[in-house]
Amino acid sequence: MEDPLQYLRELLAKPDWTDDERRWLLHYLEHTPATELKTLLLEAFRERNIPAYDPALQESLLAGIHARMQPATTVRRMGWWRAAAAVGGIAVLLAGGAVLMRQSQPMKPVAKADVHIPEEVNGNIAPGGNKARLVLRNGKTVVLDQTADGHIGEGNVEKKDAELLYASEEGSGGGSNTLITPRGGQYRVRLSDGTKVWLNAASRLEYPVAFGGKERLVSLTGEAYFEVAADVQRPFFVMVDGMKVQVLGTKFNVNAYTEEKQFTTALLEGAVRVTGGGRQVTLRPGQESAFSPKSGSLKQYDGDMESAVAWKNGIITFRNDELSAVMRDLGRWYDVDVAYEPGLDKEIHVTGAMRKQEHLAEALKILELTAGVHFTVEGRTVKVSR
Repeated sequence: MEDPLQYLRELLAKPDWTDDERRWLLHYLEHTPATELKTLLLEAFRERNIPAYDPALQESLLAGIHARMQPATTVRRMGWWRAAAAVGGIAVLLAGGAVLMRQSQPMKPVAKADVHIPEEVNGNIAPGGNKARLVLRNGKTVVLDQTADGHIGEGNVEKKDAELLYASEEGSGGGSNTLITPRGGQYRVRLSDGTKVWLNAASRLEYPVAFGGKERLVSLTGEAYFEVAADVQRPFFVMVDGMKVQVLGTKFNVNAYTEEKQFTTALLEGAVRVTGGGRQVTLRPGQESAFSPKSGSLKQYDGDMESAVAWKNGIITFRNDELSAVMRDLGRWYDVDVAYEPGLDKEIHVTGAMRKQEHLAEALKILELTAGVHFTVEGRTVKVSR
């Protein structure tokens, strides 16, 4: 083939691949030296005046390619993943930094690729950012994104570079603070014991100004990623409506949005004990649990850690998720409401990823092309139709 780069462009731009095309790509990735693939990738970026490849997108892009190649019987061979790492970024060139595939059923043709956005909005609904408010123990509320860096309130907490830093526990006094992120907001906090917490959009974390007694306890609504400071004498507890996560020192993610069907806990390091509905499971690294507040069921399974914490790393990712769940995620991050055409199939399953820095119009354009639906934005409402 005279121009493999051009063929790769054409192949990745197609909505679906034939078995022959899948076999060609597997063969190409397994037999082309990594240095040559890197050269091809750099050439593609130079042609489009793109300064650098964002490595944070690599795994999500590869997951997208993998999803499209599932019908190929040789897809489970391991060698191609190493080679694909050098070429994964080509998908960015074709999708403007986002990759989404409809996995559960064949692609529907879409006649119009552009999302209709009224002039007063003009497609510029920006993504979320570091926004939150802090409710102090004296009841005072501080809007953090409108507050300069420095000490806040009673002086035991400092704001620095979109993060709250609490003083050591000695002499901090009692009482609790509450950190609240709006839709379209996220924030970080280092608690008085050294535990670090990343709080996702539309979430709420209540915690003591200083941990006293024989345990450390916080309450969560929404989603947060924790890196808990080890203290074998004082276990750390995350309390969620009907569920409790007990920790000794570890890294884990808890997704407990009340509008979701289940609360999930994903463990990256250490060990946690999850209790809910009268049952209890102990997770090992790489495992997740899912608790249903409605039925009280609690299950344990091997999980997808990269997907579970992608939001913390600047990526919105979906792994065979229903369209309605995808739109709830987008609604929280872009602070928009979603309305569906009557009778629309909201159980379409979507796999893929996009950068959280994308504006809404670009995110919807990619999703429109891949999910076989159409979006119209009116004010801050996204209407979904066939």
